[in-house]
Amino acid sequence: MCYDRGAMMLRASPLLTALVLAGAVLSGCIPPTFPEDALPVYEERPVEATFDANKSTLWDATVEVFGDLYPLDIIDKERGFISTEWIVGASDYIFNVYSGTRIPEKVRFRMTIDVGDKSGRGLVRVRNHEQVEKDIISANLEFTGSIYEWIDVPTSSRKERDALERIAERIEKGRGRPKADVDLRE
Repeated sequence: MCYDRGAMMLRASPLLTALVLAGAVLSGCIPPTFPEDALPVYEERPVEATFDANKSTLWDATVEVFGDLYPLDIIDKERGFISTEWIVGASDYIFNVYSGTRIPEKVRFRMTIDVGDKSGRGLVRVRNHEQVEKDIISANLEFTGSIYEWIDVPTSSRKERDALERIAERIEKGRGRPKADVDLRE
């Protein structure tokens, strides 16, 4: 049995070429990673502000502002604690990108608010527990009976800061003065 090595190379070459081309085509069909696939790691970011107001005035302004903005779930004046219900909306910093168009991700959030005193000044501390809804494939999650899951993400703190500014305006409006500076801290 004599083999013609040149003939074998010619016959194997189209097969090898087809396999290499198929691999290149298949690897080119894998979608690129989008920004929403690299979600930020969750961390709690409370935002607090001190006000030149007594606790009772501050409590009333805080309940009014958060009651106007969001549906409230818990209002406990004795503990100085307020909690909103889960609110579904659009993210202000996590987006899907389709053909260069940024579309905000669906999120839900729940705020907890503590009203108290700090060094003789009124203190409001707001914590926002925010989650983004992702499908198990794009988030690389294990299937647990639902295609979509809520994943914890850090808040941008924009909603919390806006609410604290509104509280300051409400307090100053009650005094008949323009809004004073508010000491906001994250």
